Amino acid sequence: ERNKGLFSEDYTETHYSSDDTEITTSPPVQDHCYYHGYIQNDADSSAVISACDGLKGHFKHQGETYFIEPLKLSESGSHAIYKDENVEKEDEILKICVVTQTTWESDEPIEKISQLTNTPEQDKYLQIKKYIEFYVVVDNKMYRHYNSKKHPIKRKVYEIVNHLNMIYRPLNFYIALIGLEIWSNRDKIHIEPDPDITLKSFGEWRENVLLPRKRNDNAHLLTRIEFNGATLGIAHVGTICSPQKSVAVIQDFDDKTSFVASIMAHELGHTLGISHDIFFCNCTAGPCVMSPIISDEPLYEFSSCSVKEHQMYLLRERPQCILNKPLSTDIITPPVCGNFFVDVGEECD
Repeated sequence: ERNKGLFSEDYTETHYSSDDTEITTSPPVQDHCYYHGYIQNDADSSAVISACDGLKGHFKHQGETYFIEPLKLSESGSHAIYKDENVEKEDEILKICVVTQTTWESDEPIEKISQLTNTPEQDKYLQIKKYIEFYVVVDNKMYRHYNSKKHPIKRKVYEIVNHLNMIYRPLNFYIALIGLEIWSNRDKIHIEPDPDITLKSFGEWRENVLLPRKRNDNAHLLTRIEFNGATLGIAHVGTICSPQKSVAVIQDFDDKTSFVASIMAHELGHTLGISHDIFFCNCTAGPCVMSPIISDEPLYEFSSCSVKEHQMYLLRERPQCILNKPLSTDIITPPVCGNFFVDVGEECD
């Protein structure tokens, strides 16, 4: 089915002219071509597909990951379907995630977290839908990597956010893309191989420049710079509603969308209070989203450790920004007092 919550109703796109003039538009995006699905008669299957120019994406069937994409030279609409193990790897270097400045830490060791039980009121809070208004920034080096063309960048970002939604739906989170910004003439911050410095600069830019002109709950910077060591992404832990620290910086290390989406899902998990999995945390099939070692296989699932740690973070910190519904005709409901959401016309709930 079409991912109806992919875009916020007030979604905008921003780029810059050669004289640094900001150009912001509000393109029609609700009638888009990005879908979620599953394989018939396979309850554990999942699929993330775009149907814009043929079918492109990936799906999990009987524990195996498959990719599908149109054949470039085919005029008959033929597609290639191949398994993840057949993907040619550019390198076999160990890829890792870095986290910085943890601001939330559970008092309980992760072994005990999985044994804790919730009250009925807590379960009610955890089961309601929560929304992240998600803003993506593309740096100048990535813009030039795609031959200074906006269309392939936009398509890649849409596919990434579609994948994020599929991963986060089991946690009752909906990721609505509220803005895409391409630094088409020059970078607006200093981007360098030290990921900590770049993360700090991007957080300051979000707080001082972006938020005054465009609201969002979380912003990710996609860059083509190579970070020091084997780092592919960096984020703070437990900072989802912080003006300066609800950010992540991601290396756009691969042209295959699913791999970059996995890194973004991992870093967003840190922002939502989830630390790295340890040895006894596992998933039903394949690598888990919060594994400290980044796999070349698309990620689909959080471990039970991650789910419980995330729930503890939400219950203890009660971050408010995720309770504001984004503007979207698909998810608007009348304001109701006591539904945990800060609806239009309400100052609190």
